[in-house]
Amino acid sequence: MTTYLHSIQIGVLLFFVFLLLALIPYLIVQYRRYGHVNPWRFFVNFSFILYLICAYAMTLFPLPDVAEVAKMTGPKQNLVPFEFVRQFILYSPFRLDEPATWLPAIKSFTFIQPFFNLLLTIPFGIYLRYLFKRTFKQTVILGFLLTLSFELLQRSALLGLYPRPYRLFDVDDLMINLLGSLLGFALAMLLKKVLPELDGVASEQAKVSLLRRFVAFIVDGFVVLIVGILLPYAYLSEFIIFLFIPVVFKASLGQLLLRIRIKSKNRWRILLRQLLMSANFALVYLEMYFLQRSGEVPEQDLAQNYLMAMIVLALLALPILDVIFAGVLGTKKLWYERLSGTEMAVKTKLDSF
Repeated sequence: MTTYLHSIQIGVLLFFVFLLLALIPYLIVQYRRYGHVNPWRFFVNFSFILYLICAYAMTLFPLPDVAEVAKMTGPKQNLVPFEFVRQFILYSPFRLDEPATWLPAIKSFTFIQPFFNLLLTIPFGIYLRYLFKRTFKQTVILGFLLTLSFELLQRSALLGLYPRPYRLFDVDDLMINLLGSLLGFALAMLLKKVLPELDGVASEQAKVSLLRRFVAFIVDGFVVLIVGILLPYAYLSEFIIFLFIPVVFKASLGQLLLRIRIKSKNRWRILLRQLLMSANFALVYLEMYFLQRSGEVPEQDLAQNYLMAMIVLALLALPILDVIFAGVLGTKKLWYERLSGTEMAVKTKLDSF
């Protein structure tokens, strides 16, 4: 059991690395396809990734020492079907006519290992039916391919990283894992009327969520970094991404990708909006300036420098509070949009530049 828990811990850590890398692309796809992010679909999708990573972690980890593996002399594979049944009969204390032996038999290794192999792939069958809408035939094929990948990774000595396999390639595992997938498929069929519907309907809401706007901003920030590397002046990339492109196309690159636009009477208002928005960036740069300067100014000017840093930090709190109030009150309009008379809206096919 300790080995399984350790493997799951490794799987969870790997999942958070994947989540960090995949979150923004996932949100982009959801907003482009449905116009919103379904929280339940989000949970189911990433729980499937977590399950899959943990399933592979449990079949591969913990990794043994190479020298210890080289000394192994046991069999590399078992191609005899139902060997686990023979092992259970021979080595477990189970006796059908003696109920006192049933509980010790369940606790024996000869029962626990096949039972855990069965449990391992039950979620896979559930996800195939519920999340991916796969048929029974497709579940048989995909369930077999999943468990075959487990066994082949073990049989190949982790793709040749070890001198020999450190775990047994077992045909019984293939059968038990496949059975687990089919049980999961059947369970999903029974629960389909209870589980929430995953298919979202494309939403053309007039008010764009703050999360959608934040994802667009992250995309713009990433583009600024890339363009800043290519251009000789770093500030030129910010001018192009946050000022020039929004004024010309009524949306930044990130907003275009997220299918949203700046709605206004004319481009002069958009220009005013972007200039006012840049005040937020100016406060960030100013705060960084005073913090960096604190290590350079004379000691007699240090208190004044810290005071300026605290004042700028307090001013920085105002845009943050503005975002919070916009979300709580449901206006979705920030201070620079109220002053410029602009707002964010979903970009439709009828919109023109």
